[in-house]
Amino acid sequence: MTGLRWQRKLGAAVALISRLTVLLLPSAILLAASLREEGGANLVLWLGTAFQATVCFLSFFSHGTWRQPLGPSVITLYLIALAWLWFGDHREDWYTSFGKSVLLVVPLIVFGFQTLHDSGAPALRRANMLAKRLAARQDWPTDLAGCRALPEVKALRAALGYDAAPALALLNDPRTEVRVAALAALEFRKDWRPGQAEMVLQLAQRAEQPLVRAAAVGALGNLDDRELVETLAQFLHDTSREVRRAAVEALLWDTERRWTWIRFAVRRILADPLFSGDGPLVSDGQQLTEEAVKDLTAWCAEKGALSARAAQTLAAHYQRCLNERLDPERLHALREQLADPHTPAVLRLELGRLLQFYQELELPLLEQMIEPSNPASLRLIACETLLAEHGEGMLRDQATSALRDLARLPNREIALATADVVQRRLGVDLGLGLGQPLPPVQSRQAAEITRRVMHWATQVADDDVEATGSGVNVLRA
Repeated sequence: MTGLRWQRKLGAAVALISRLTVLLLPSAILLAASLREEGGANLVLWLGTAFQATVCFLSFFSHGTWRQPLGPSVITLYLIALAWLWFGDHREDWYTSFGKSVLLVVPLIVFGFQTLHDSGAPALRRANMLAKRLAARQDWPTDLAGCRALPEVKALRAALGYDAAPALALLNDPRTEVRVAALAALEFRKDWRPGQAEMVLQLAQRAEQPLVRAAAVGALGNLDDRELVETLAQFLHDTSREVRRAAVEALLWDTERRWTWIRFAVRRILADPLFSGDGPLVSDGQQLTEEAVKDLTAWCAEKGALSARAAQTLAAHYQRCLNERLDPERLHALREQLADPHTPAVLRLELGRLLQFYQELELPLLEQMIEPSNPASLRLIACETLLAEHGEGMLRDQATSALRDLARLPNREIALATADVVQRRLGVDLGLGLGQPLPPVQSRQAAEITRRVMHWATQVADDDVEATGSGVNVLRA
């Protein structure tokens, strides 16, 4: 590590000295020409020397100049110095000719290198070398999804700024590893030459390996062409979940511009029951525009998988927003939407879970949620929150009474969820394992837990009736 640090310092020192030498050389040539004059009385050469030294000083100590290419500064300084020497030195000896040749040849060389660099030839040559090195690689990661982290892939991605052709040439390689690595180097590329994006899209359409399709979709995530984006949206319905997730990441990162292009494709995938297990559509870090949020909210009012996945997608979007900032205005809007009985039930449930996670369910809202007119799952969220945060006195009695009502519902899934809350918050042992997930709904254990929680609800209710009757008899006596 120490040797590498010294090499970096030495390289920086050599670069600094080289830059300073190149910038000061015109001033040194004019200074020598001024001193060669008899009596040193050539005012033009002295003014030229002072001008060059001042410009060099300003260029060297300006922070903005260090971030700019050196070529234009060198060409300007040398040509100005050549003009000073041409009009100020009237001698025709060897030094004058030598000075003029240096001041003319150096900017020509710099201009040639600058032109060569701007043409992209060095970067293209380096990209071709890196592509050949990648094609010759024999040791590949076991998980090919980790190809994007390979040093060769990172270097190739940095070298492809001018042209994607070196990586595209690797797409014809018969080995899956090489094609995945080449596509990883093109990930989210923005600048495509005519026909290049179409080539990658065709590869994605005909590739049999899901990993290749996913990598190709990821490479096309920065397209601006509407037709290509709409074609890319077809991969939302791919048979591979990995490809579908790649399509989501590639398409939904820019919903402000693309939503109208992909809206119907998104609706189709959300409504397809085959993909209902995919969960929320948006990935981590993705936010939706207001137009997309309005569409998803409207879809929550429909039936089937569309409403459930639209609500999950909205919850993931709101969670991302709240993770960035707990905006009081946004929280107020979410509470109002949760309290509104006209809000679709699936969306109210997702909002209830979200606000419960952030502990943003206020007491008046909880008292409203616990009422029997609300969906059972929403009442269960309110019961658990009341017992966790306000588990004393009348509020505890209200939550317990609501749990008894929920336990008696003819729904095993609700009964299991109720049993979980009763065991954790009231300390009643109903046979659930501590820290274990709920058993499958159709299992024998689920049936036994359902029987126990219903017995608990009935027993507590009978005890209350007996206590009430005893109180009445005492009053009569």
